[in-house]
Amino acid sequence: MLLALKENPGLKATGLNVPAAEAQIARARARFLPQISFFQSFLNSDNPAQVFTQKLNQRQFTAQDFFLDNLNNPAPYSNWRTGLVARQPIFQAGEAYLGYQQARLGKDIASFQVVAHRQQLVYRVHQAYFGRQLAEARLKVVQEAKNTAAANRKLVQARFDTGDVVRADLLSADVHLARLTQEELTAASQVEIAQSALATAVGVPEVASRPLAPAPRKTSPLPGNLAELQEVAKAKRPDLRRLALAARVAQQELTKARLDFLPRLNLTAEYDIDQKYFFGSNADSYTVMAVMHLNLFNGLAKLAREREARAQAAQAQEQQREFLDHIRHQVTESVEHLKTAHARLKVGQAAVEQARESLRLIRLRYEEGLTILLDLLTAEDAKKEADLNYLTALFDTHLAQAGLELALGTLTGPETRGEGK
Repeated sequence: MLLALKENPGLKATGLNVPAAEAQIARARARFLPQISFFQSFLNSDNPAQVFTQKLNQRQFTAQDFFLDNLNNPAPYSNWRTGLVARQPIFQAGEAYLGYQQARLGKDIASFQVVAHRQQLVYRVHQAYFGRQLAEARLKVVQEAKNTAAANRKLVQARFDTGDVVRADLLSADVHLARLTQEELTAASQVEIAQSALATAVGVPEVASRPLAPAPRKTSPLPGNLAELQEVAKAKRPDLRRLALAARVAQQELTKARLDFLPRLNLTAEYDIDQKYFFGSNADSYTVMAVMHLNLFNGLAKLAREREARAQAAQAQEQQREFLDHIRHQVTESVEHLKTAHARLKVGQAAVEQARESLRLIRLRYEEGLTILLDLLTAEDAKKEADLNYLTALFDTHLAQAGLELALGTLTGPETRGEGK
């Protein structure tokens, strides 16, 4: 399990949502800080207004420049401008603060996504592990049944040689043995598939060839009170908590849409150096200004944005309610699956003992010629089916317990190094 939590590429990919969300927080925080930029420009023009402005900025304006002909038909003039610009938001109508809060909630959402993906991965590994254990156990049961059928075939051959049975019995034994050989081939193929499924779930192809730890034979406990389990799921499910945070983000987006009608105020400071030649004499200047921006009409786009945000906030609330109902159903379904698996296991255990004893008695009777071959073959099949049903029920109890823990949001698996910090 630890190997899956460390190496599974899907979990790694989901985990990268957390640093991405942290970067979003840094971006949102940057909206409170000043923006400082450097620029360098070059302009050459004979446009009267441009030439007039450039000479003024360079402090190169003379009395001759006021002559009408010089004003109307100036010679081309160049200007190199070097500058620093600083912009500081003063009032953003709460939009930047809400954006910062949304970014922080986004990180929490990403964290719950990782927890939910981790729980899903743990369940898939449980499913693949018990699936491989069951496939290998089923193969052993089929092989045992085949060995029993081979031994019984020898018994039929011996009785045929002595003339106690007809050739039809010998052919029936051969057909039965051939059918079990086919079942063995199918079971072996299922083992290969189960090994591949486990390697895929873990995310390490080499796992397919590794031997597994022995499967637990002790059954999982029966579930507790349904209402209490539903309350546990309501408090623990990471995907439900993620939806609750998403609903808060949607509500804050509605608040931002409403605040969008308020004005914005920014402070800008600029320092410029103007010169005709890049390494020539220069003149510097500065500008400080406060700018208030208030949109009076933009085609009702802000009203439309508010309606959209209101609908999305209501949608998030309804999705949360729907998922809560879905969780209640999942818990109920998981509890019933676990109860059923326990009941099947109890019945299956008794059936295995009965089938084993029945096969022993019928084989003795067949050796004495007191019963027909069909009864022996039927008893063999009954024992094989009883063994398979018992194994399926046993592993179903473990898988149903994992499914219940997944529905409750408590299926965390082992801690990897550094997670507890």
